[in-house]
Amino acid sequence: MKKVVDRAISQGQLFFLIIQTQLGVGILSLPFAVHNSAKGDGWMATLFAGIVIQLWIFISINLVKLFPGKNLYQIIKALFGKVLGNMFVLIYTVYFTTVAALVAVLQTSLINNWMLPLTPFWVIYFLIIIVSVYLASDNILMIARYFSLLTPIILFFIILTISVYKDVQLSYILPVKQSNWKDIFLATKDVMIALTGFEIILIVYHTVLNKTKTLRTLTYANISTVSIYTFFVFTSLIYFSPDELPLVPEPVLYMLKAISFEVIERLDLVFLAVWIIPMTNSFIIYLFQASIGLKELFKKDTHAYFPIFLVIPIFVSGFFFQDKFLMEQVGKYFQYLILSFAFVLPLLFFMVAVIKKKWRKEKKHAAST
Repeated sequence: MKKVVDRAISQGQLFFLIIQTQLGVGILSLPFAVHNSAKGDGWMATLFAGIVIQLWIFISINLVKLFPGKNLYQIIKALFGKVLGNMFVLIYTVYFTTVAALVAVLQTSLINNWMLPLTPFWVIYFLIIIVSVYLASDNILMIARYFSLLTPIILFFIILTISVYKDVQLSYILPVKQSNWKDIFLATKDVMIALTGFEIILIVYHTVLNKTKTLRTLTYANISTVSIYTFFVFTSLIYFSPDELPLVPEPVLYMLKAISFEVIERLDLVFLAVWIIPMTNSFIIYLFQASIGLKELFKKDTHAYFPIFLVIPIFVSGFFFQDKFLMEQVGKYFQYLILSFAFVLPLLFFMVAVIKKKWRKEKKHAAST
């Protein structure tokens, strides 16, 4: 296998990389999740989540600016030293690997239930993993180019969904603010979990060209992604009645299932066959991040070999995650794990970095006097 080196990506490639990373399996079931908490005000939760993520983006950009040329793992080592730093790197690597496994299982279950019910679970799971390993082993430039080429699929998805507007009822979300703020903020948590993936900026920032425009690019990417999520949540809320929506775990697919044309039946299957690609992108990017972690842990020049080793435990874990009850239990605890690693820990790292920088500055000033 050829040696893989970091290659710089443009602002445009970064924009598409962030969008493709955040979109995946979650968008299909998010309307169901937010409705359970916020009812007809679920669309408001997606907007609040976008505001929170924008604040996180601002903090993340300021964190990586404090350590020019370093990725997340190298920043952690710089902050906490060799021993504690390597422990954090290992924990983050396990986290990204676990999320990759969970994403792959959810994707496989969706395909198994909707498209290929007679195909063994492990066959679909294996094919997804094998295809993803090839791209995750390459450099971030190749991944960003690939993600950029797939962007028209999102537009295709939106155009298909617009066709259901002939059957919508705005009265389903009225009156506005029918839920209390507590329920809306609980739904915001579900949206934030669905939007995870943006933390890739902590890994690839040092490879981005024209860094002065990065904050603007990330802001545009965040607005675009949140707008897409808000569109599908809002459309689901006005398409299904408040009594129907709790009964459909994948509202977006059920909407498309109801659409038929003279030459096309089961539009949901047509869409799902295409949407397999964006869903796989989420798995690829988490596998890539875990591989970078092992690269830093073992001090290697390339991460290219590590995806092959990581997919072994991922494939084995898939047999345990097939149990629906177990998945529900894991999901309840895992959402807090995702919030911790994606939001809380980067904030902690930023606070430690600012304190250490201030301490060093005061120490240097004291020494000079």
